[in-house]
Amino acid sequence: MARRRTAVAVLGATGSVGRQTLEVCTELDLPVVALAARQLSAELIDLVERHRPAVVAITAPSPAHAVRLPKGCRLICGSDALRQVALLPNVQRVVVAVLGLAGLAPTLAALRAGKVVALATKEVLVAGGELVSRAARHGQLLTVDSEHAALFQLLGGKPWRLGQTLWLTASGGALRDWPEGKLATASRDDVLRHPTWSMGDKITVDSANLMNKGLEVIEAHHLFGAPYSSIRVAVQRDSYAHGAIGLADGSLLLQVAAPDMRLPIARALSWPDEPPVREPAPTLPELPSIRFEAVSESRYPALQLAYSVGTMGSLAPALLSSANDAAVAMFLSGRIGFDQIVPLVAATVADGDAWRQVRLTLTNLKAADRWAKRRVGELAGGGASH
Repeated sequence: MARRRTAVAVLGATGSVGRQTLEVCTELDLPVVALAARQLSAELIDLVERHRPAVVAITAPSPAHAVRLPKGCRLICGSDALRQVALLPNVQRVVVAVLGLAGLAPTLAALRAGKVVALATKEVLVAGGELVSRAARHGQLLTVDSEHAALFQLLGGKPWRLGQTLWLTASGGALRDWPEGKLATASRDDVLRHPTWSMGDKITVDSANLMNKGLEVIEAHHLFGAPYSSIRVAVQRDSYAHGAIGLADGSLLLQVAAPDMRLPIARALSWPDEPPVREPAPTLPELPSIRFEAVSESRYPALQLAYSVGTMGSLAPALLSSANDAAVAMFLSGRIGFDQIVPLVAATVADGDAWRQVRLTLTNLKAADRWAKRRVGELAGGGASH
């Protein structure tokens, strides 16, 4: 049977996941109908020349300078550009790999239009998971994430069932062997030196304090319908084991693959078909020794914070996500230390008690996002963060 050639739009094309997605599209011979990014940068123009999309979108009001696009390529600009791309009639699968809440509106638009969304933006499900869950029909929402893709594969695309335990794995990040008393001295370069993955700066910082895994726990709750008590995390240093499912009969199913984002991307772009063979799986004797470790709560307090906030529901997870965005940005710019990120996020969530009583809507999410980022700046003593 011939493989389907799904037409793809990539939102966040110039980011790490976006670039790898385009590599996979080339491998799978999938037409790229649209590319979207923040600015019409030289990097985006290069991608346009290589992939020849019909539409290019930027969220900036207009290009910073005059640019000649290939013949037949249309440019969309402005704050609504991502949503417009998601609704293009000739797009069948939308890869959402933009930063922050910017990915929520196009995700909801694509789902409501009956398209398949391959999601790489954690904030979409963390902040707007209840909205996304209501909008998505079975099989519409896939994940471009190694851990959730592993669980999706182990579950056979079905929701969580009573008696199952979902296990997410974590590398432990760049500082996993540092003495805990030394973490406060970690520099930007120290934190960004990830031992197994090549990722963007923000997610690499999140992996160093396991905030990324806390956000993934909230994502898993919405993706698979599992209660938080049935979602657990373990450290697996080599990043070969991406997820596992404990079954009611006492057995454990484990998914193992090389730490390569292109595999979950290929699955998300091919499902329900299997992606074509990219390279043979390693044989069992070739695998590294796979060892798991419990998560230290004192080293990684962000994980327990995320569990606690996730159970609050409503706008509380949005406060967590937005505050973390702001705090990480402040760390990367040298305004705060690494050890200040989680306390700032926790304090912001605690101060936002009134937001937890507000109804979850896109408008309220945007307002909560602005408030949380401003509050992080105030708590850090440096004014509003950007």
